[in-house]
Amino acid sequence: MQGKKPLNIAIGRRIQQSREQAGLTQEELAERIDRSTQFISTIERGLAGPSLETVIHLCEVLGTSTEWILRGRALLPDSNLLAASVMVKLSGLSPAQLLLVDRMTSDLIKLLQMKESGDE
Repeated sequence: MQGKKPLNIAIGRRIQQSREQAGLTQEELAERIDRSTQFISTIERGLAGPSLETVIHLCEVLGTSTEWILRGRALLPDSNLLAASVMVKLSGLSPAQLLLVDRMTSDLIKLLQMKESGDE
């Protein structure tokens, strides 16, 4: 068996870091991309490299860019990726929790707008 490739190790670390920042377990991530937990573990440990299709799906679910996962270069978040990330996080909430998040989001937006206009 060949040794781990440095590129696969680096990609695996960035996937793990992004997963942890998204607050997901390996099991949760695997479920969301329709793969096994063993697959996620193998990728994160750098034992194998993910396909381009898998990288794109991971980025959508984790709310990160392919530039970050593949090359380690952080870009400003794409609004579509951010929206997808928010949707993924909200998908597991109950209707009552969603209502609470909606109210909190409205209040937060009002506060941010007040701060921008200097009306604190």
